Amino acid sequence: MRNLRLLICIGTFAACCIQSIYASGPPWKYSTHEGQTSISFGFLMQPQFESLENAAGTDSDNNLFLRRFRFLAGGKIKSKFSYFIESDNANLGKKAANGERINEFFLQDAYVSYAFRPEFQLDGGMIISPLSHNSTQSAASLLAVDYGAYSFMASTPTRSKVGRDYGLQARGYIKKHFEYRMGIYRGNRNHEGDFPYRYIGRFVWYPLEADTGFFYTGTTHGQKKIIAIGASFDRQGSYSANSVDFFLDHPVNNGDAVTIQADFIRYDGGKSFTTLPKQNDWLLEGAYYFKKAGLGPFVQFSSRDLSNPDSPDDKKIQGGVAWWIQKHRINIKAGYGKLLKDHSPDRTQFVIQTQFFYY
Repeated sequence: MRNLRLLICIGTFAACCIQSIYASGPPWKYSTHEGQTSISFGFLMQPQFESLENAAGTDSDNNLFLRRFRFLAGGKIKSKFSYFIESDNANLGKKAANGERINEFFLQDAYVSYAFRPEFQLDGGMIISPLSHNSTQSAASLLAVDYGAYSFMASTPTRSKVGRDYGLQARGYIKKHFEYRMGIYRGNRNHEGDFPYRYIGRFVWYPLEADTGFFYTGTTHGQKKIIAIGASFDRQGSYSANSVDFFLDHPVNNGDAVTIQADFIRYDGGKSFTTLPKQNDWLLEGAYYFKKAGLGPFVQFSSRDLSNPDSPDDKKIQGGVAWWIQKHRINIKAGYGKLLKDHSPDRTQFVIQTQFFYY
């Protein structure tokens, strides 16, 4: 009950501040007179209501909680050295399987970057693992309500935190059309004797504009013309993951925009991570943005096909609409979907999520 009251108070305060946020612009940025050194503070808050049928398909569990509640800080020291740190409290106030309410703050991102030149940059710290376009996206710029259902299957076996792992990564953009990311990571060190480190590589070709942010976007609402064709690999011991993906985000007539994404990941835990069975996972999503109305109907489909014929496959499909009040800064998304699993009843899910992103 206390968490519910806290959620209501936070949501009421945020709603009252919408107009002042819109009018004032970012107030939490401090920089030197030359502008070469700066620090910015911000937050991401996503109040969410979820109604989900139970596994037996006989009743629904209703939850009102904060899907994400993050504090962010970042900036630069001179023109080439930048830093970013972010905490999260995922599913704050949601009822866990044991009946207790979730309330756990943790460090999610913490890294520094040095840009020698656009073709070569170094990132070090707690870094997002670039296994696919979707799993390298910012949660603040998602197209649908959430990530694909199987975009982070490697997190638990590699002891990552929502796809983040400690490591060192080199990345760059060659002739503004080719991106590479190559990194070595700690991975899962809970093994006896000599065990190799984790390494990941990603390569993307951009025929038009490149998505040069550290985190990829889910949609730019027609502000950019992006076509991205990517491939990644992830290795540690006998564990392997390979992916290919396609992302299109392009303006059309009257300022409208269309966004399409397709990701394929093949996971195989091997003998290193026996809890991760061999599987083929898909994510397909798309949306159309109506600029005048600020609306964006979307659809998202995720599937997991396990190689073991005795293991049940599962899928998730969701359709909905986003009201992009201030695009990624303030928006409301509603989605209705089905969770499908072999030899089990289908489950219905209804979600309403509001986002306040200020950074």
